[in-house]
Amino acid sequence: MLKKYEWLWHSLFWALFVLLMTLIFARFLGFEQALLRNFATCLVLAPLVYINLYVLIERLLFKEKYFEYAGIIVLLIIVSSPLRALIDKQFIFNENNPLEMYSVAHYGTIVLSSVIMLGVTTTLKLLEAYYEKKTIAADLTRLKLEAELKFLKAQVNPHFLFNTLNNVYALTHLEGKAAAPQILKLSALMRYMLYESNENLVPLSKELEYIQNYLELQQLKNEVTNRVTLVVNGNPDKISIAPLLFIPFFENAFKHGDVLDNINGFLTATITIEANSLHFSIENNIADQTARKDAVGGIGLENVRKRLTLLYPDKHILEVQTINNKFVVHLTIELN
Repeated sequence: MLKKYEWLWHSLFWALFVLLMTLIFARFLGFEQALLRNFATCLVLAPLVYINLYVLIERLLFKEKYFEYAGIIVLLIIVSSPLRALIDKQFIFNENNPLEMYSVAHYGTIVLSSVIMLGVTTTLKLLEAYYEKKTIAADLTRLKLEAELKFLKAQVNPHFLFNTLNNVYALTHLEGKAAAPQILKLSALMRYMLYESNENLVPLSKELEYIQNYLELQQLKNEVTNRVTLVVNGNPDKISIAPLLFIPFFENAFKHGDVLDNINGFLTATITIEANSLHFSIENNIADQTARKDAVGGIGLENVRKRLTLLYPDKHILEVQTINNKFVVHLTIELN
């Protein structure tokens, strides 16, 4: 807005300056003469101001050539002060004027007013430059975060799609008719990942639908479905979260657990929605051969940690641990 209407702000600045100085000098000259005197003064001051704003600050001050900058400013004040004194000489001041023309006090007032004018405009220019740098830095940070988030989000998709396509492919050979609904679910999953998950926030209900489809597709190769449970407490329609946030935990559970192959295997997940927070927990058994390895690590969980740090800084608590051959995750997110 400042850039778009720059000419307007400059006009208002000079108008206010002339008005203020006219009100001051009206005591010595009368209103009309004071207005004329200050308008003529602006014709001398304006070149100083704009040479300073668009030449000296840009070429010297911003490039840290402080001595050169100060020297030219002093030179401009020395050159312009006699012109301003000459302008004052053209007007007849009344007895209220405390200054004698061409006196030290007269020149001192002229120099001081020039310094104040250049100081004010230089300060405004520096503030403008600071704001622009801060805005650019914020934009660069935002773009960097967006790029990193897109990269992290992209890492979620390939592994999951590979497994799901394998399951659907196997089902088409075993039971052709049963494959059709599952292909529709896969289509919904892909649509969500490719389009809807590009938003910064999505309704929690959409994310839960995505997870539910994922869980059903993962269980295609096993007729036992009661080993996997997802319980939702609260109304998910009124809550929005970052997309694809929970799915790595489920992927990790299927990867490191044997819930589908072990009769004692299990995966239990709970989402509880409160007024200002969301609580997510998931537990699953760890396969025997995996228990001896680092079952808590992996790219998927590190991915989630980074995304949470970027998306919910200081607004989340993530606890990941292994207890009695069980993998346990507790995640709390502040929503406001």
